[in-house]
Amino acid sequence: MLKRITGTFIDGVAADIPSNNWGAEEWALQFDEFKRMGIDTAIIIRVGFQDSAMYKSDVMKTTLYAEPDLVDVMLREGERTGIDIYIGLFDTLNYWLKNDWDNEVGINTELIHEINERYGKRKAFKGWYMCHEGSLQTHPHRIWKPLCQTIHSFDSVRPIIVSPRYHGPKYSQHPVPPDVHAKHFDFLLGEMEGLISAYAFMDGHVHFKDLPAYVKATAEVFKKHGIAYWSNLETFDRDMPWRFPPIEWTKLRFKLETVQDYVEKIISFEVPHFLSPYSMYPSAHTLYKRYMEYVEARE
Repeated sequence: MLKRITGTFIDGVAADIPSNNWGAEEWALQFDEFKRMGIDTAIIIRVGFQDSAMYKSDVMKTTLYAEPDLVDVMLREGERTGIDIYIGLFDTLNYWLKNDWDNEVGINTELIHEINERYGKRKAFKGWYMCHEGSLQTHPHRIWKPLCQTIHSFDSVRPIIVSPRYHGPKYSQHPVPPDVHAKHFDFLLGEMEGLISAYAFMDGHVHFKDLPAYVKATAEVFKKHGIAYWSNLETFDRDMPWRFPPIEWTKLRFKLETVQDYVEKIISFEVPHFLSPYSMYPSAHTLYKRYMEYVEARE
């Protein structure tokens, strides 16, 4: 049976895509659509970004924040629909990009405790997300490891997931080939042993013709370590001259088919903007139609 998209990120703070400006009513409609699509997992990619946040936080102290509390809205919808909610952290877009791990870790350590105090008893809160995507240059385990250890110090139940990238030519002028990528993650998985439950790889930073080789090499490393390998199927198009329109259907289909035999779960960045009949982008409405026609024909 075809593995369809069963998880999505939720972009609650505008970062590199514009806001849908949805309130509780619009999010309720979207969560109902998640259920129709077969989505069982929604991941708040970050509760804060630079100077904006999804709620008024004593830790993040952002100038801009949502009212009412958008995290609460997501948890309420998760509880209503039975969809698991994972909560991401705070991307300062400052310290960690300079390899100043201590300051990035420090503020997020405080935030982890704030999140647990505010939402720890909510039934839909089923996991944590490390929002610092990381790359070869930023040594992501320097951030992931202490933050995961902090979470595990009081929460041994909720899994932690992360979404790294294939370090390809659409990301860097110095792309890393599949074999070197595999060596890097062989090291990282050893460093992070027992701390992260699943890694969902962004699939948009490599050329389509090269994606199968990256997927195969990555799957072999994850099988060696016994860690869950997921796909973060990007439903936006990195090949356009502006950021970021919904992806062309043929590209989405190719990426969906490429990972079928290798990954345990397929999630997306992200359904509300790029694969929804309610999206601000008209082409997302028709992409949704093409996707649903395709998956329903194969069931």
